[in-house]
Amino acid sequence: MTPYGLFDIREKDLAGRIARLHTPHGIIETPALLPVIDIVRQEVPIEDIKRLGFNAVITNAYLLWKRMRTTALEKGVHKVLGFDGIVMTDSGAYQILQYGEVDIDPIEVIKFQQGIGSDIAVILDIPTGNVRDRKQAEYSVAETLRRAKEALKYIDPENRIWVLPIQGGPFSDLVAKCATEARALEGYKLYALGSPTVLLEQYEYRTLLEMIYTARTRLPITRPLHLFGAGHPMIIPFAVALGVDLFDSASYILYARDERYMTPYRTYRLRDLEYFPCSCPVCTKYAPKELLEMPKQERIRLLALHNLYILRQTINEVKVAIKEGRLWELLEKRSRAHPSLSIAFTEFKKYSSFIEKLSPRVKASGVKGVFLYGPESLYNPKILHHHQYILRRYKPRKHGTLLLIPVDPSEKPFTRSKIYTRLRKREPSNTHIAGYMLYIGVIPEELSETYPLSQFEANTYTYQEVIDKTTKIIINYIENNKENYTAIKILTCREWEWSKELAAKIMEKLGNKHTIDIREENCGKTFSHI
Repeated sequence: MTPYGLFDIREKDLAGRIARLHTPHGIIETPALLPVIDIVRQEVPIEDIKRLGFNAVITNAYLLWKRMRTTALEKGVHKVLGFDGIVMTDSGAYQILQYGEVDIDPIEVIKFQQGIGSDIAVILDIPTGNVRDRKQAEYSVAETLRRAKEALKYIDPENRIWVLPIQGGPFSDLVAKCATEARALEGYKLYALGSPTVLLEQYEYRTLLEMIYTARTRLPITRPLHLFGAGHPMIIPFAVALGVDLFDSASYILYARDERYMTPYRTYRLRDLEYFPCSCPVCTKYAPKELLEMPKQERIRLLALHNLYILRQTINEVKVAIKEGRLWELLEKRSRAHPSLSIAFTEFKKYSSFIEKLSPRVKASGVKGVFLYGPESLYNPKILHHHQYILRRYKPRKHGTLLLIPVDPSEKPFTRSKIYTRLRKREPSNTHIAGYMLYIGVIPEELSETYPLSQFEANTYTYQEVIDKTTKIIINYIENNKENYTAIKILTCREWEWSKELAAKIMEKLGNKHTIDIREENCGKTFSHI
């Protein structure tokens, strides 16, 4: 029998992965979002949630214990919910966050979740919340770890997956401490980062991503990570890119009750919409005005269904991006949705080394070319890996002249271009020909067909940051290999401003140290136009 908690990774991109998490009631394919089920006030039938493709949900064990303890123990949580899929139960920490305490013992919560047959169960931790009181945050970390250690005597990892929450909130050092000590506790197959809700409400995406990075880099990368209460499509791709595998949220129903309509990029008030920018079954059947004229409960139900469609669409969009190796590009597009996301994405530069190490060099299947949109694309891990390889590991085999020729993005690999063929025939055998291109830098002729050097599409607008960074990469390459090259020739194209700017900057930086000859050609005669 497959052990519960087995995490079988199938596809990877950045720190995100498509994986299969084995539970007593089946397999969750991650990334996945678990809709919150309210045992008292569930306005969307659970059959509809399952019909939308959600095979896992989360509900509150503490509320079950408080309001229908005997029934839940007799029937089990699956029958109480009327759901034969995977059920995760939270322990009541949310109520602690809201009201300060709960009237149940941490050990009793463990035994109750065992008694009702939870597939994934959470110990009763002390959430940090968004407090700026460091002493309170320190207490939440210390008490959560104390309870996690005590719980080891009672949990049953052979029968279900037990979750160890990571606390510390906005204090990165406390998150690091909690995660470091948590990884030493055997028996927990799933970790969960707590207390993001207020950060999300205040659009503090940068702080949340720092919390995720801090936790993920200290937890075993082979174990899944859950992010409590993060159920807005704006943040999901960014969290997955840093290694979050599971999400849960009541946002779909909470937004619906407040007449808020989700899209992948922002949230609207229903009353502000004249048209629905969506083609889900709800939006194709009704207009905003029709929903506003409906009875309140029906309006809430339909809005909640739409919100669930959007959440599922977002998860699937992320999976497609992972499969194709385009997760970074998805983040670039999504970063334009809100200024806070743009700021947060800028911070991804700090995580580039961590992400680059985890991101696969080449995908076995479904390989797609890299899209290079603008300055953020300089930090795409696939491009960073090429830069590091060229500067740290690659050594040219030839000694003589280095001839740099601009690469036409429409002719790849560049060694099949007319200009390369002509120059290769004309130049001495010891001339090392290398292409040069914005973002990518140097493309040695013998590497021209390797990924992604012949699989990319680039925006050749001359952003100053892109020009400066590419110049630096080319200069570093020349300096690293100066013992190989007796002279440097740079070909530029009259039609391509970027090639002239790069050549001029290289000459400015290296002209007094190397023999550099720059020659301009009308590339329309030998290159195809971009």
